[in-house]
Amino acid sequence: MYAQSDRGGGIEELPAPVRSVIEVFRRPLHPVVGGVAAGGGLGAGIEYDTPTNHRWFHDARAVVTVNKYWTVAGETGYQNQWSHLGVYGGARDMNRLNFFGFGPDSQLATHSTFRLRENVGGVRVWLRPVAPLRFGVQSELYSPQLGSGISPKVPSIERLFPSSEIPGLGPTPRFARYRAFVELGLSDFVARTARVDNDRGYHGTLQAAFESVQDLTDGYYDFHRIEAELRQQSPGFHRGHRFTVHAFSAVTGDQGNVPFYMQYALGGGSLRPFRPDLVGGDGTTDTLRGFLNYRFRDRNVALVQAEYRVPVYGPLHASVFYDVGTVSRYAKDLLTNPKQDGGFGLSYRRNGISLARIDVGFGAGEGSRIFVGFGLGR
Repeated sequence: MYAQSDRGGGIEELPAPVRSVIEVFRRPLHPVVGGVAAGGGLGAGIEYDTPTNHRWFHDARAVVTVNKYWTVAGETGYQNQWSHLGVYGGARDMNRLNFFGFGPDSQLATHSTFRLRENVGGVRVWLRPVAPLRFGVQSELYSPQLGSGISPKVPSIERLFPSSEIPGLGPTPRFARYRAFVELGLSDFVARTARVDNDRGYHGTLQAAFESVQDLTDGYYDFHRIEAELRQQSPGFHRGHRFTVHAFSAVTGDQGNVPFYMQYALGGGSLRPFRPDLVGGDGTTDTLRGFLNYRFRDRNVALVQAEYRVPVYGPLHASVFYDVGTVSRYAKDLLTNPKQDGGFGLSYRRNGISLARIDVGFGAGEGSRIFVGFGLGR
């Protein structure tokens, strides 16, 4: 779901029927409209969010989509402005995730699907010692289950690829996953160095993370991953315009075996469901929008996006964007053979939230793609 803060546009300005609908979604127990993962289609469900003024929280969510993806998840713990301690658990089932092979040269002709069910449980903690800085750790038990994809038009992965060529295609072990991150808000730094009023719209976030994965069965799939992400937003040429640059990279390196379903992928909406705390771009977490979901997959990924957004009429905003990214088996080859696309988008925004967004990506040589997102949850 999309969420992005803008100034102005309070709920009191909306027509009474629209206000009534939004108020329903703002209640602690409320319906939710959104997705589970790319390829699952639009879904709906129910969610409980503890009111923000409560320090002890108990949150839960259940969603089912039109393509029969589903998720059930919950977390309980203690939080305030400066800290968060939560115990969480959940399950998620995705029955038609795309797989094309590995590397930037994978072909559309090898398009296949697979089913992935995830069961997770763990603990996460984050602290904010000073306003711009946040750091945290997470420890979880991860138990995946693989199955045949059920897409009516695309073959399942085992029909096109032998298990000897795909790490992780076969029996699935349980994993222990450990993660640490540090996040820095760049807004104050940019305002001071550029000598501008930060209220004009200079906002930035820099995040770095380290993940260690341990195969609890025999240690064969032990690996480590280093990640970095940056989002910088600046005012455009006129009032209300917004320019956003977003960059992300994840490097696994050359050591360790990584199951294919734990490798990050670029193409469409590929990162958000599988990476905690993804910052994303200007109200979207889609990646290469001129390609199919999960089009390129490998041990190492890099992505850079630029987007310029302008208000068109009332709450309707228009954007133009450019994406470039790549994947690679070896870290030294990460910047070779980049894939790129461009496109435009429309979003309906009220009170700092994108209630709906549609992006059209093209110029990648594989046709045009349309991605739709809804943000009717809190």
